[in-house]
Amino acid sequence: MKKTTYLMIACSALLLAGGLYYFLKDEPLVPKAPVEVEKVEQVSTLSYVGNSIKEEKDGKPLWELGAETIEIDVTTKNISMKNIKGTFFQANGGKINITAPGATLDNKTKDIVMTGKVQAIASDGATFTAEETRWSGQQEIFYGSGNVVLTKDDSVMTGDKIESDANMAKIKVYGNARIVTGGASK
Repeated sequence: MKKTTYLMIACSALLLAGGLYYFLKDEPLVPKAPVEVEKVEQVSTLSYVGNSIKEEKDGKPLWELGAETIEIDVTTKNISMKNIKGTFFQANGGKINITAPGATLDNKTKDIVMTGKVQAIASDGATFTAEETRWSGQQEIFYGSGNVVLTKDDSVMTGDKIESDANMAKIKVYGNARIVTGGASK
């Protein structure tokens, strides 16, 4: 055989031996550096500025609350409001306009708890103030507590707690209850 044939066979054998050594050698695998996953912070609340929310029943509005800021917890769907101005609509066609520094709405019970110096004026002229007022969404009843004062017609009712239906027709005053008719409360 010729020298070139021997040379070709020797080169091929050398390449085959080098390739087998490269693929079959016992080398520790170098672990790849772990890929860092960028943590994305999940938003837990949605905030709205200068918005309002309302609830209707049988196509008629029950209440509407406007607020300077509204925050909704995305997990519970509960709502917190600041500086609210709202209207509660009465079945008899009247309205109760209400203001409060803060309020929360429970998504499950539909209860609204208004806090701070809550003030309300009904379309029939009745006025109401309390430190805290709760609207029970299921019962459609107002509950007030803390320095409660209700003035209706020529009567002034004061007490620690008050309970009233949405039309302010049935009113109960509890704790240090006092009713003055024909004059101002002392």
